[in-house]
Amino acid sequence: MENVDALLEKLTLAIGVGYGGDVQEVIVKTLSADNIRCVIGDDGSVSAHLKGSGKRGIMLACHIDEIGYMVSRIDDAGRIFFTEIGGTDVRILPGQEVTILGKKKYRGYVGVKPPHLVGKEERGKVLPLTDLFVDVGMAPMLVKKSIGVGDYIAFAGKYQKLQGDLRSVKALDNRASVACGILVLRELAKMDHVLSVYFVATSQEEYTGLGARTHAYKLPLDYAVVVDVSHAEYPDLKEHECFPLDSGPTIVRGATVPARMHDLLVTTAKELEISYQVEPVPSRTGTDADDIAFNREGIPTCIVGIPLRYMHTPVEIVSLKDIERAARLITRFIKKLGDVPLHVLK
Repeated sequence: MENVDALLEKLTLAIGVGYGGDVQEVIVKTLSADNIRCVIGDDGSVSAHLKGSGKRGIMLACHIDEIGYMVSRIDDAGRIFFTEIGGTDVRILPGQEVTILGKKKYRGYVGVKPPHLVGKEERGKVLPLTDLFVDVGMAPMLVKKSIGVGDYIAFAGKYQKLQGDLRSVKALDNRASVACGILVLRELAKMDHVLSVYFVATSQEEYTGLGARTHAYKLPLDYAVVVDVSHAEYPDLKEHECFPLDSGPTIVRGATVPARMHDLLVTTAKELEISYQVEPVPSRTGTDADDIAFNREGIPTCIVGIPLRYMHTPVEIVSLKDIERAARLITRFIKKLGDVPLHVLK
């Protein structure tokens, strides 16, 4: 069984844009090695079930999709134009290395005009997405035979070990949380627990919420825990907008999260002596919680966040310790919630 570092590297280097990529197979192989049965749904989500001793159930949701792009057209020179899937910042694209999922995987680069050839009027402008293209270094006819409109494009993955336990790579949003969810499953599989746990690595959180919405509708749920990333500290951001790396997971407090669930998470963190940070979210959360909490008659849902720097870029950064802390917190929280129903909590 690999440690969290090896697990995170494997998950982040996999691709999961829209219905394209291999991240589902990577998760299935990982959980199967832990003797945890899982399946890939028609919506692209991966789900697993740990049966509890009671009648109540809880969903552990961590989305698997990453931001990316889709081929929109290929011109006669073999230049591959594209549009975005999920929110990205066009300013970071020139010079980026990408992977195109055509008939096979193709590496390419988002080319840009050299500065020597840029006029004064152009230098201060950000090129619109429609003007950018990927160059795969192939003859135009071969490009059109190998790559087609609608093929997915992902940032190329390079897993970088920074100082201490900090790691940088693409798709940490939200594979850091998937890693956390797998750690939780591994621990719960070793112990008795009242709640039946439905782990769902949800699809398409970045643009449709499909995986969370469909599974929250069809599963017999009483509660849900959503694990996602939160913004790490950055210059000029307000304190309530960002949270330091390696200072523990965030516990969301807001209109979507029942106060008793938030309070139980805080109590659990204190009991385990896990450092944590309260994240205020007064309205919609921008996570799978929005598609779960307001599903059916309403499903009590809480959110645990993993601080992440440079969100929606190829160089996202997280702390391994924050992932491990979040996993310990959620594991004990699920155990406690099973022992004492939410409506009984004071």
